[in-house]
Amino acid sequence: MFGRKKAAMKSEKSQSTEKSSGYAKVHNFFGFSKGYNFILWFTFAGALFGFSLARLQYLDVNGIFCGSKPGANHAAPGECYYYQTFDRYKIGIRLHLYTIIPASLLVVLQFTPIIRYKTILFHRMTGYVVVLLATIANVGALMIARHAFGGGVEVQAWVGLLVIMTMVGLFLAYYNIKRLQIDQHRAWMLRTWFYFASIITLRIIMIIAAQILTAAGDYWTVQDCAKLLDIFHSSQTLTDLYPSCAALVSGADMNAVTLVHVDFNGTAAELMSAMNASFGMAGWIALTLHAVGVEIYLHLTPQETRRLRELSYKRQLEAGHKNPGNSGLVPQEDFSTAEHPSLSSAGSRKEAISPL
Repeated sequence: MFGRKKAAMKSEKSQSTEKSSGYAKVHNFFGFSKGYNFILWFTFAGALFGFSLARLQYLDVNGIFCGSKPGANHAAPGECYYYQTFDRYKIGIRLHLYTIIPASLLVVLQFTPIIRYKTILFHRMTGYVVVLLATIANVGALMIARHAFGGGVEVQAWVGLLVIMTMVGLFLAYYNIKRLQIDQHRAWMLRTWFYFASIITLRIIMIIAAQILTAAGDYWTVQDCAKLLDIFHSSQTLTDLYPSCAALVSGADMNAVTLVHVDFNGTAAELMSAMNASFGMAGWIALTLHAVGVEIYLHLTPQETRRLRELSYKRQLEAGHKNPGNSGLVPQEDFSTAEHPSLSSAGSRKEAISPL
């Protein structure tokens, strides 16, 4: 009787293994020992990779990003007035695009365990490149913040906070890996790129919010007449639609501004107004969601954190650190009396230190 039960259980287990073998082969190919980690990597890293890959064309700033071809995928209306007119913004947008897009593509490789399995040197060198590129990208973002999507105080504050959060995250990730504190390196790299990736969620929220403001029908933004002239390419059209901009056309006031109605489905100027009105708010909500979300994820994966903490102890002990297991910025723990099964010969096998 027990023999039949055992055989039946073995048969069911075998069938279950066969059903999942295809999926197991896929996630093992990328270096993931656990299937749920692969799903998370595919979802979040895949979204960042796809978003960045779609924007590789923006590296052609004059031809595509600031191109004028109708229906093309390029910058929001009015944005390129500054990027093509003033040196500060010409340099700033190029610094940002030429660095953040490659960094976002390369960091996906950093989050792929098989890379660390096979080419640890490549992982380390790419890590330095990503940190450098992300730092330069933040400099570019600060340079263009004054006029990005309207450049309101809320937009500038959001850009400044995002720069602070990502730079602190990069520094702590770098510091902890130099101290062989692998668990904290994972945590801070995850935090940093979740913060960066909030720009994807921002765009979704911005479009939804712009539609809501359009439906409300009573929202307006203040816009530079010079930027509107750059959109319409006709002083007659500009003054017909916005009479207060006649001061710019006549040369009486080169800093003239006017109110533009928020309408996501209206003219290019009204679309610009809708995006400007919702961008800052969307940035704050998106950043908050990502900051909270990554902390929830880290708290839901204590076993991975524990495994990497024990691996950090082993690496620091081998390196001769005075207080192994506690060399990085981490809550102090006494490893001298604790037993760590994962540090046994079986547990210390060469594993991927998956950031996910």
